[in-house]
Amino acid sequence: MTSNDNTKVLFFDIDGTLITGDSRMIFPESAKEAIKRTREKGNLVFINSGRVKCNIDEFILSAGFDGLICGCGSNIILFDKKTGEKKELLHKECSKERCYDIALKCREYGMYSLFEYRDYTCIDKENILPEADGLIDRFKNSGYRFIDDIDDKDFRFDKFAGWYLDGSDIEGFKKYTSSEFTYIDREGNFFEMEPKGYSKATGIKFVLDYFNLPLHNAYVFGDGNNDLEMLNLVKNSIVPKAGSELALQAASYITDDVIDDGIYNAMKHFELI
Repeated sequence: MTSNDNTKVLFFDIDGTLITGDSRMIFPESAKEAIKRTREKGNLVFINSGRVKCNIDEFILSAGFDGLICGCGSNIILFDKKTGEKKELLHKECSKERCYDIALKCREYGMYSLFEYRDYTCIDKENILPEADGLIDRFKNSGYRFIDDIDDKDFRFDKFAGWYLDGSDIEGFKKYTSSEFTYIDREGNFFEMEPKGYSKATGIKFVLDYFNLPLHNAYVFGDGNNDLEMLNLVKNSIVPKAGSELALQAASYITDDVIDDGIYNAMKHFELI
C-alpha cells in the first residue's frame, strides 16, 4: 500500500505514555485532541503496545487510531478509515503444546506469569503472586474470556509477563525459553517475554513497509524498557520525564509527563499538529 511521501506515522505505547501508568489510567483530553488533529492532517497513528488486543480498553481506542501493533509486535491490525473494519495483517502464534510446557517450567523456575493471547488472558492459578491481583481483576472485568487453569483446552499465549522472587531461577528460565522468547527486564521484579524476532521495533518496520514509507517519517512515544528497541530504531523518539532511566537515555526528545500534556506538547514541538 502506498501513502503520500509526507505522511508521518506516529506509534504510541500505552501505559505511562498515552495514559498514566497508575491505577487511575487517565487519558488526558489534550492527548486525544492531538491525535485527532494529526490524523486530520493526513498522518497515521498506531498504538504500539506490549498489551495484546483484548487488553486494549475501549476508552483508549475511542480516541481514534489507524491500527494496532499488539503483543510486542506479534499481532498487527489495520483499521479501515471508512468502514472501521479491522484487518489482521500479522499474528505470530505459539502452539498450545509449547505454551503448556512453558507454563510448567514457570512453576519449576519460580516465574509467576500472566499469559496473554490475542483474544483472552490466562494465568496459572497454582503459580501466581498477589502482585497480579489488580491486573487479574481488570482482565476478569474486561468482557473477554479469562482462563486460570493451564489444563484448560484453550490455554495458550502469544507472549507473557510476570514477577520473580529472590529464589527464582531467572537465568535457567531465560536459557530454557531463549530460542523462542526474548527476556525483558521491566525494572523491579517484573519481567516481560516477547516472541523471538518480534518487538515493537519490528512492528514499526512492518507498518512502514506496508505503507511504503521511510523510517524518518516515523515518530515513537514510549516510557519503559520494553520500548527501547523502537526508541533506538527511530530518530524521532519521545519519552516523558517519568520514563525509565534507559528510555530517557534513548530519547531524542524528552517531553512532559502524560498528565502534564506531554503528548500534546511533544506533537506541537514536532509540528505534527
